[in-house]
Formats: sequence, C-alpha cells, structure tokens
Amino acid sequence: VLSKFSNTQYLVINLLEAPILAFILAFIVRYYNTDDQFNTGYVFSKNLNMPAYLFMSVIVALFMGLTVSAEEIIRDRKILKREKFLHLHRSSYLVSKISILFAISAIQTLLFVLVGNFVLEIKGMLFIHWAILFTTSCFANLLGLNISSAFNSAVTIYILIPILLIPQLILSGVVVKFDKLNPVIGNTATVPAVGDLMASRWAFEAAMVSQFKDNKFEQQFYLYDKIMAESDYKKIYYIPDLESRLNFVQLNHKNSQPEIQKIVAKDLQVIQHEIQEELKLIGKDNFKYLSSLTSEKYDSMAYVETTTFFDALKKFYNNRYTKADHEKDRIVTRLTKNAEREKEFEKERNSYQNEAISVLVKNQEELNRIIEQNGNLIQKIYPIYKDPEPEHIVDFDAQFYMPAKHFLGYNIDTFYFNLGVIWSMTVVMIFTLYIE
Repeated sequence: VLSKFSNTQYLVINLLEAPILAFILAFIVRYYNTDDQFNTGYVFSKNLNMPAYLFMSVIVALFMGLTVSAEEIIRDRKILKREKFLHLHRSSYLVSKISILFAISAIQTLLFVLVGNFVLEIKGMLFIHWAILFTTSCFANLLGLNISSAFNSAVTIYILIPILLIPQLILSGVVVKFDKLNPVIGNTATVPAVGDLMASRWAFEAAMVSQFKDNKFEQQFYLYDKIMAESDYKKIYYIPDLESRLNFVQLNHKNSQPEIQKIVAKDLQVIQHEIQEELKLIGKDNFKYLSSLTSEKYDSMAYVETTTFFDALKKFYNNRYTKADHEKDRIVTRLTKNAEREKEFEKERNSYQNEAISVLVKNQEELNRIIEQNGNLIQKIYPIYKDPEPEHIVDFDAQFYMPAKHFLGYNIDTFYFNLGVIWSMTVVMIFTLYIE
C-alpha cells in the first residue's frame, strides 16, 4: 500500500484520466439543434445522445477498473513468493490491494461524474450515477486482479482486456437488443441468461431507469403515468388481441380441420389464462364462464359472456386512465397557475427529463407491442411501468428497463437490485482470487 502511494506519478495519471475522459465524452455527446429558430442552445431534455453517454460511462468505468488493477499482482510475484516462504497470510495482501484499488476507483468515478454531469447539465443524479459507476469499477478491479493472478505475462493480460470488454459491449442490451440476439442465446420476453452475466447490462439498466423515474420532475408524476400507461396498453393492444382471438374461435370452433382446431385450442388457452390473471385484479366473481373456455366446453353462451366481460374490462381500464389523468392534470394546473410558474415548470421539465431516454425505457420504437410466448401474452411496450410477474419466490427474471425486480417475495427497486447483483459478482471474484 505504501509503495502504491509513494508512486505519485502513477496516482496522478490514474486520477486525472477520469475527468479528462469525462470531459471528452461529454463534450462529444453534448448535442443541440443548431437550426433551432428560437436559438435555445443546449437543452438537456433535447440531447439525443444521453443513452449513449450513460452506456459509454459504464464502459469507461469497466475500462478504468480493469487497467488500474490488471498488473497489480503480476508486478508483485517476487514479493508474494517471499511472503509465501515466510508463511504470511494471503488475505492481508489481498485486503490491502482491494482497499487501495477501491479507494482509487471511488475518486476516479467521482471525478468522472462531477465533470460529465457538469458538462451535460445532468441535475440531481450525482450520487446515483457515482454509485453505479463506482460499483461497476469495483467489479472491474476484481476482474483485473483475477487475470493478473492467473497469468505470468503482462502482454497476455493486456491482450485479454479487450476480449473481456467486448462481451460487455455486445451483451449489454444496447449494441444489440436482447430480443434480436441469436435465438439460441436470446429471449424475446425477458433478458436472456447470457445478458444477466454481464455487469454492463445491470449497470446500464440501473442508470437508465434511475435517470428516468428518479429525477426531481418525473417523481411527481410517475405513479399516474404508470397507471395511464398500463391502462393504455390494456385498452389499445391487450384486450383487442384477446377479442381477435375470441372472434377467430367463434368462427372456427366447429371446423373439423386438425390445423384449425389446434389454433382454436391454443387461442382458448391464451384467453382463459389471461382472463384468469385479470380476475386477480378485479375479483374472481366478475366472470363465471372461465371453465367454458376450452375446446370441449366452448359454446355461443361462452362467446357472449366473454365478449361482455371484455367490454366491461375496457370500461374498467378507461376509468382508471381517466382518474389518473385527472389527478396528474390537477398537479400540473397547480404548478402552472400563472405565466411565471408555467415557465418555471417547463424549465424544470427540460432540466430533468430527457426525451431520448424516455423513448428507450418506454420501448416506443418496438413494432411488436404485444407478443405471445408459451401460451402467455407478453407486453413489450412501456417496460418502465411494468410490475414483476414472478413464477417462483426467487424469480428475478424481467424485461429490460423494468422499474423493479422480484426476489424472495419482494419487489426491489431496479437501482438497488442491480447494484446488489454487481456487488454479488464482485464477492464471487474476491473468492476466486483468494483461492487462486
């Protein structure tokens, strides 16, 4: 530890690279429309490059964490050999290494966030962004120490660094969307297992979700936006899809062709399952023909009752939407009751809410707003407003950009859960380092 601190040049270079990288990256992505007739200049909400900045910040944290630690153990081979003969504990050596690397990473990431957030005018997110990048950098520190311990050549180690970083780039959910990966490793409904192994995926998702829902402006409206988005999805995509399936069943349930009967049976299964899920919310006594939605029991009465139920369900979600919309309008009216406060309201929106991030976390560019998988209808739009739907007590599998993850019977905020996952990976790396 003392030898590390005595090398002033080493420390200065490592600490200065963070703010320099932050300034270069933030300056490059500081986008504003030069053709704007109102000449407003840079506005945070209009910066289309904010998702790219958050992603590259995660990659920079990984890169800095790896480079600062990659040669640490290989440089101390002779010292370690001597200490081994003296029967000194390896744990003391590792604790000193990890402690100083974590301290350097804490300062590096803090300087990075201070400079980057200042240049891009990101407000109120200093601690959240720092916590994400510091956690990511600590994971990279341990990854670097592991490869430093495993190999005898510095050249080999620096060849390995890009090999370790490239999967973090590709499988982060940014460069290639998870539902657009090779079907062998991809997943159209949730984040695939190969993505869950990447620290970059957890860090970037935490940054995006927190930036969207935990900023000062959106916190006032998130609950109402959530109810409205859910109701909107149910009215526009979900219920019409079920109605379309029901109409197909009504037209073809007496058709004797095996292929048609197979589709009818599948559609009835989907309808039955989805109605069962809806009854958990509105009450099981609101639909008494659930058992009739099978190929054997289906009849015209089941069709009439199910159609009536869907109409009532539309009214239910329409009322929920209207009520939430009125409550949100009431807050907006209070905050914009005169011209001066209206101007302040718009300024706050532009200072805290980024449009490019909103589009991504709402998945509004996805053409397939709803898909079917394994007999279930999967919502693809508005993941930022979705609640977890676990299949068992430790099921934390979720769609990218969801605001919470389920674990051990609790819904845990994505920021805390994702950082917990990265720290768990770091603990595993500490264990593998200790046992060599």
